[in-house]
Amino acid sequence: MHYHTFSDLIIRLKLAYKNHYVSVKIKKNKFAIKFFSLLQKIGLIRGFSFILSENYILVYLKYINSKFCFSNINVISKPSKRIYYNLNFLSKNYRRNDFSTIYIISTSKGLFVHNDILLSKNFSGEVMCRIKI
Repeated sequence: MHYHTFSDLIIRLKLAYKNHYVSVKIKKNKFAIKFFSLLQKIGLIRGFSFILSENYILVYLKYINSKFCFSNINVISKPSKRIYYNLNFLSKNYRRNDFSTIYIISTSKGLFVHNDILLSKNFSGEVMCRIKI
């Protein structure tokens, strides 16, 4: 049975934050490592480490005043329906929102936050998820 590992990753994060866990185990793959390093760079998680004997990643969650760092996280692009945003859509949507939404975008050059794409202005890609802070 094939399932979308990114959706599973997001669901595990949501449940861990909802139940106030300190850390959560996620199955290790290249995409998850890139995703968690990006979340750590943004400041939405404290960090992550590898459990080599079990082939898992242990993600340390971050709370501020006993509340989690973001209010909602949603998967946008699914295996049955891939969604791509171009630079025009991102710039219009960035102005419309009150700077409280972060889009994680997968490009040919790796995973990026939509702010990095708006600053470079030379590529766009598949929108993986939307994080509301």
